[in-house]
Amino acid sequence: MDAHSSRRLGRAGGQSGQPGLVAGLLEWGWLPLFLLTVAAALWFRPLMPVDETRYLGVAWDMWRSGSWVVPVLNGEPYSHKPPLLFWLMHAGWALFGVNELTPRLIGPAFSLASLFLVRRVAGRLWPTRPVAATLAPWILLGSVYWLGFATMVMFDQLVLFFVLLGVWGILEVGRAKRRGWVWLFLATGLGVLAKGPFALVYLVPLTVSAPWWAGVSLQWRWFITAGLVGFVGSFLALAWALWAAHLGGPTYAEEILWQQIAGRAVEAFDHAEPFYYYLMMLPVMFLPWTLLLIASLPAGRRAGWSWHVERLLADKRLLVLSLAWVAVPLLLLSLMSGKLPHYALPMLPAMALLTAFWLAGLAGRGIWLTARSITLMWGVLGLALAVLPWLDGSEVVTLLPGWVSGVGLAIMAMAGVLWWAWPLTAQAGMVSAVTVTALLLVHLAFMPLRPAFDFAPFAERLGQWQATGHTLGFVGKYRAEYDFYGRLSEPVVRLSNDGAAVEDFCRESVAGIVIERRKGEPPADALASTRFRSKHDVALSCGQRRPAKPSP
Repeated sequence: MDAHSSRRLGRAGGQSGQPGLVAGLLEWGWLPLFLLTVAAALWFRPLMPVDETRYLGVAWDMWRSGSWVVPVLNGEPYSHKPPLLFWLMHAGWALFGVNELTPRLIGPAFSLASLFLVRRVAGRLWPTRPVAATLAPWILLGSVYWLGFATMVMFDQLVLFFVLLGVWGILEVGRAKRRGWVWLFLATGLGVLAKGPFALVYLVPLTVSAPWWAGVSLQWRWFITAGLVGFVGSFLALAWALWAAHLGGPTYAEEILWQQIAGRAVEAFDHAEPFYYYLMMLPVMFLPWTLLLIASLPAGRRAGWSWHVERLLADKRLLVLSLAWVAVPLLLLSLMSGKLPHYALPMLPAMALLTAFWLAGLAGRGIWLTARSITLMWGVLGLALAVLPWLDGSEVVTLLPGWVSGVGLAIMAMAGVLWWAWPLTAQAGMVSAVTVTALLLVHLAFMPLRPAFDFAPFAERLGQWQATGHTLGFVGKYRAEYDFYGRLSEPVVRLSNDGAAVEDFCRESVAGIVIERRKGEPPADALASTRFRSKHDVALSCGQRRPAKPSP
């Protein structure tokens, strides 16, 4: 950042005498904001059913059964995910004992590492444009979808980090640094162990196109060596898959070696969406920056389109990187039958880097910018939150007290700072700060909804009953919601919705306890109950259970 830019940022921040302070805030201000987000998530929300509770349930079932190779869910092999996340949880438990905190810190740790790494990648790609490196972590942090996943117990932040690590490794090889091969090897092997071949959807196009964006020599030697490194890295995951297939049996082997790959790609057994799904979702996932980019187009026109076009054409790496990191994976994911928004999550660092490059170019031209469209976005969401407690809706909405309206009004007022024009670098930092603060306020507003998602007290009682000899049965589809919180020592018996299955269960288990997911208020004589969204999970002993039509 040159002296002229620093002086302008100092005036914008009201610190004309302390430009170094403002520059320091731009350099590192994203770090305390991210740590505050993590602390708020740990404090305000429980493990969210059904995904987070399921993954902790798998890790717990593996831990208690000693099944370190084959993931286990409720006593049965779990074929949907590779084991890296579960192994990381086990490492934390081996050091600190079985607890909830260490698993919940895994996702934030990888997210924080991604913020540092995206900054390093930007600095390596555009060393003559340091403002891009300053902006890159702000833009990634301020992406609402990325921020929402940053504190979750999920696999996707791991994959995102390993894709970034692969990009960094390729850039290091381009600088004749042998350690780059190590990073690429780890990115490939651990990325596949994190979420299967899904990571290769990103890493393979980036590796193949590296001679055109990373500065490596366009020689057969590069392709042969990179292919060997990728193969050996992938062999780590393949070795696990073959070992697990041997231990898990023929059905499990077919699922992890074929169904979870070809089944999702060709004919999805779940989450089937049309071809254009990601084209619609990606702009939404990149909010609020999508709106800022649209708002910056008139500024780009004022700065001279020819100048920007010349810079874009001069830096062909930008075009190739965009194709390899966004366009090709977008096409491949669109061709697959099964689709979910977070499959595209590893594209967001690329979009953050490209946005940082664009905004840094505008900042270099002394552009000031308003983010009024983002102000309106947060204003509408704040208004919706202010009105929500007064609406007649589901039972979950009725849990919101009147003071939540004040939180919605606070979001609307806070977004007003984006209405005015600021130097573009400062404006980008403000957009991220407003995004993080708004998310923190949303966490606060939804605190009264915690009982509708927190299974801990109910699961702990189930664990106590099971420890005293009661057999647990669940009517419907059980996703291990209670396994970790209840520290269950035996699988929960899955019961179909027909009454005969429950009768057979109670006949064989006189001391059995039946858990049902029901609409409406739980029976007064229920042993225990807990909310689950707008329904209730109800525990009844076999002796007192009355026939009821459970919800699906």
